[in-house]
This record gives sequence, structure tokens and C-alpha cells, in this order.
Amino acid sequence: MRRALTSFLALLLVGSIYGLALLWSRLRGRPRAVTGATLRVAVVGTFYNENWFISHATPLARSGIAELLIVTDHPLGSVERVKVLCPPAWTVRLFGRTLAKLGTLLLAGVRQHPDLYMGYHIMPCAVMALAAGRAFGRPTSYQMTGGPIEVLGGGVASENPVLRRLGPSGRRLEGLAIRMIREFDQVVVRGRGARQFLLDRGVDPGRVAIIPGSVDPAAIVLDRPRRYDLVFVGRLTELKQPLQFVEILAGVSRKLPGVQALVIGDGPLQAAMRVRAAELGVASQLEFAGKTGRVLALLPQARVFVLTSRTEGLSIAMAEAMMAGDVPVVGNVGDLGDLVQDGKNGYLVEPNDLATYVERILSILVEPGLWSSLSEAAVASARGQVSLDLVTALWSEQIAAVLRRPAGMTGASPRRST
Repeated sequence: MRRALTSFLALLLVGSIYGLALLWSRLRGRPRAVTGATLRVAVVGTFYNENWFISHATPLARSGIAELLIVTDHPLGSVERVKVLCPPAWTVRLFGRTLAKLGTLLLAGVRQHPDLYMGYHIMPCAVMALAAGRAFGRPTSYQMTGGPIEVLGGGVASENPVLRRLGPSGRRLEGLAIRMIREFDQVVVRGRGARQFLLDRGVDPGRVAIIPGSVDPAAIVLDRPRRYDLVFVGRLTELKQPLQFVEILAGVSRKLPGVQALVIGDGPLQAAMRVRAAELGVASQLEFAGKTGRVLALLPQARVFVLTSRTEGLSIAMAEAMMAGDVPVVGNVGDLGDLVQDGKNGYLVEPNDLATYVERILSILVEPGLWSSLSEAAVASARGQVSLDLVTALWSEQIAAVLRRPAGMTGASPRRST
């Protein structure tokens, strides 16, 4: 009974937010093309770690804009032409995180007059961006960072704590969320699968652009000893399924007893990972680096990057690992296949097939020549698709397109790096 009530209240809340945002957008209408722009972009989002923030903020800031205003919960790393705006603590205590961020975004609209409003993840940040953009008559952009999981079933499988409470009732919200997505002047996805998902649901193809996160090749030093055989990078949450990484390590260790593994990241499942590692007898072979700013220094010290997520967009951690020469053995989910070519620069494994994960990893570790060829191909692929200069160029093109696009006009089919 309690679960049903929670689901109903979540459905009522999210449905009301989507419905009001949709009504507000249609009442205000699409903005006209922006002329005489100061090229200032306002972004609202939740950034889980500094690397993720830098990978997205840096190419945006270098795309020809004068200033990037980022509204988020806490201070982040320093990036040129980026100003981070955090809600005052008293507003968070009084109104909650969401309303406090919305207030900060609206205040930035009054004071700094952004030319474009952008939100990461549909709920609640993209909704905020749409509301603020329509309030000030400026274009809006939705960054569908997590891929279709953000709206499938209302987003019930995402990491958003409110959407997760929807349960089966979330299916009623999926169509409403899609209708709201159609209101944005630009939608940015990470790969071809996410783009096709939106096109199949009637989103204007001229408004959907594929832009991955970026990795700066200059930030990675490749000639380091490979001390770790396996590395896992990510939030230690149920979505990433990090306990499977422990199982995979144990499976590999049965054939290669000296295998060493590193986990970079923190989260609620770290304690469970330690317990399971002890149960499987691999605790001494598993090192936890925690949440650290040294990710790009640690990745070149590993051989194989393992990703066990049940869903992904195009993982920045994976792109960084490939740029560092780590061979990816990852789940065949989301848009990971846009960067990983099975058997050529890494391996794609069906989700939850731990035996195949172990088999692929063993083949890489026991054959040095195979590791070398796959590693070289992984570096080349990452540099050819997600390097900072390439992603910056994509953003320059798309920012210019959305600012000059008058109401009702569709754009050309978006280009992307190949």
C-alpha cells in the first residue's frame, strides 16, 4: 500500500512538472533567431565528478562563446571562460535543491542575459532550462546524457530518485516526456542509438545532434608501467553494477592468480564490493582509489578497462581509458558500440554475461601481442572520435545553428566526428 501511494505521488509530481513545462513552452512559443548575440550560454546540471564536468565544459567553453555559466550544486574545477554559479546554502535549506537551482538560473537570466539555456538530464535540469529559456525568449537545449533510459517508462530505471519511485505507473509519463522533448530547440545525444530512439518518436531530426564528451590527449601520458590488469571507473551504484566487476576479477584470478585490479570511484556499494572480494578470496588483489582527481594519471597504468553498467550513453570514463591505451571490455549497451568495435579495438559483451567478460579479458592478458594491437587501435579510435579539438568543432557548429534557427525552421541533419 505504501509503495503504491509513493508511486502515485511521484506520478502526480512528475506529471505536473512535465505538464506545466509543456504548457508554459507552448504559451510562450519558440524564440526567434538570436541576433547580435553576446554568445553566453547558461547550463544547469548535476556533475558527479570533476573529470565528467571538464570533459563537457571545456569544449563548450572553447566553441566560440564568450562565457559559459554553469548552475550546479557545488564548486567544480577551473575551466577558462566558465563561471560556476551555486545556489546559496540558505535557499537550498529553505526551498530544496531543485527550486534553489531554478532560482539561481532565473537570476542569471536577469543579470547576465544568456543567449542559450541548456539542461543536462530531462528531470529536473532540462525542464528548468526549458522554463527559463521560454521565460526570456531564448533557445533551449536538452543534453540527453544518459540516453533513452532518461525517458523510457518515465525514467523509472534511471538514477533520478523521484523517477525511480514511479514504478510501473511511469509508463504513463513516457509519451508526455517525449512531447516535452519536442519543445526544445536542440537535443544533444551521445550516439546513434539515442538519436534513432528520438527520431522513432517523432522528434525533428534537424534538432537532434550527436556530440560525445571530450578527452584531451595532451592530458594523458602513455609511457607508464601497467601495474593493474583491470580497472573499473564509475559511481559505485546499482546502475553501474560494480559487484559484477568483483565477480569478473575472481573469474580471471582462477586462471591468472596474480591479476591486480583497481576501482576508481566511490558510492554506496563500495562496502559490499569489499565484502564480496573477501568472500571470493581476491581482496588483496583489489585496490580502491576512491573519488580522485588523478583518474587520467591512473588509467595509463592499467591494461583492460571493464564496464558492467546495465545502461550507458557514451561513457566518458571508457573514452578516457581508451585514450590511455586501456583495452575496453564493456557491456553492449547504450551507445558504447559507437566507439568500441568488437574484436578490433576492444570487446562488446552482452550485459550480465560474466563468463564472456572473463573469457575476453583472459584472451587479452595471456596474449601480449593481442593486447598491444587492441590498445593501439583503442587509442586511435578515441583520438579520432572524442578528442577535445573534434568535439569543440562539433559544439561550434551546433551552437551557431541553434542560435540562428528561427522558430519553426528545422536544421540540416547534424554532422559528428567519425
